[in-house]
Amino acid sequence: MSDSGLDFNRWDGPRLGVWARRWVITSMGLRQLLRTRMFKTLLFIGWAAGLGVAAVGFVFAQTLAEGGWLANLAADAGPRPAAVVKAISALLLVFPDILITGGFKAIFWAHSQIGLLLSLAAMTLLVPQLITRDRASQALTIYLARPLTSRDYLVGKLGIILGVLLILWTGPLLAGWGVTMLLVPDPIFVSYSLRALGAALLFNAIALVVVGAIAFGVSALGRTAATARLGWIGLWIVMSVIASASRDLPGFVRHASFSYDLRLVRDEVFAMQDTLTAAADVLPMLNPHMARELTQVATQVGTNELSSVVAGLAVLAGGSLLLLWGRIKPE
Repeated sequence: MSDSGLDFNRWDGPRLGVWARRWVITSMGLRQLLRTRMFKTLLFIGWAAGLGVAAVGFVFAQTLAEGGWLANLAADAGPRPAAVVKAISALLLVFPDILITGGFKAIFWAHSQIGLLLSLAAMTLLVPQLITRDRASQALTIYLARPLTSRDYLVGKLGIILGVLLILWTGPLLAGWGVTMLLVPDPIFVSYSLRALGAALLFNAIALVVVGAIAFGVSALGRTAATARLGWIGLWIVMSVIASASRDLPGFVRHASFSYDLRLVRDEVFAMQDTLTAAADVLPMLNPHMARELTQVATQVGTNELSSVVAGLAVLAGGSLLLLWGRIKPE
């Protein structure tokens, strides 16, 4: 054998496995995002929203529970506030599912609007980094050479999307809920808030699948970063405005907006119409006027076109994945 150093030598170092290759793609993409000022701003807003969940949940629990700090403060304010606090505490014993589960559903529903908005804004930064730049620079041909397969490549890129949603949406949500549960005056809040948390995580997972698939498709379609970014903004903002502007539009036009469809899916997952209706049935004992307002709001939440909404999301996500598969040829 030659001593030139150019001879073939079998690799005898550590073999890290397929997930190590995928993690390199994911971690590199997340590091690139974390270097941008806009993403840092989104990250700050996301965790501020998580802190808001904790604050609102704390106030909510301390007001409902008889031994809560705010409940005691209201009771010391006079006979009428004391009577209201006792009535709320009595309703809590009879209707914990409506008051606790419904209350936390409302909190998580509001947070999901912020989380979804931040995630879609982050995708504006991320979409050009998924597939577009690799195709434009012809780097994709090199990346897909073995031992990196197309599956490894896509799983690594999907990890970036998952990481973005975790640090902008899921993480702040779980942190806010966890802090609230540590401070609740009664363990009943933990058990009855789990259903609301489950609904929030379910919608989070649905949004991950839909947003991830469409982001992949837009990134695979674009030839330049500017084209991919404009395509994403068009599907997100422009189509959402069109869908929300007029109820007279044909259904297939309105449901071509994935963000519009996701808002309708959110209402169904959280079952806000049922929650508001149930609360309206209880509130006449305390405030008849508020009960009437809740009944009116309940009629405006949700959709009777759920099948069309699901079909629209399936077409958009499925079409995006087919487009992606056409750009990323399997070995």
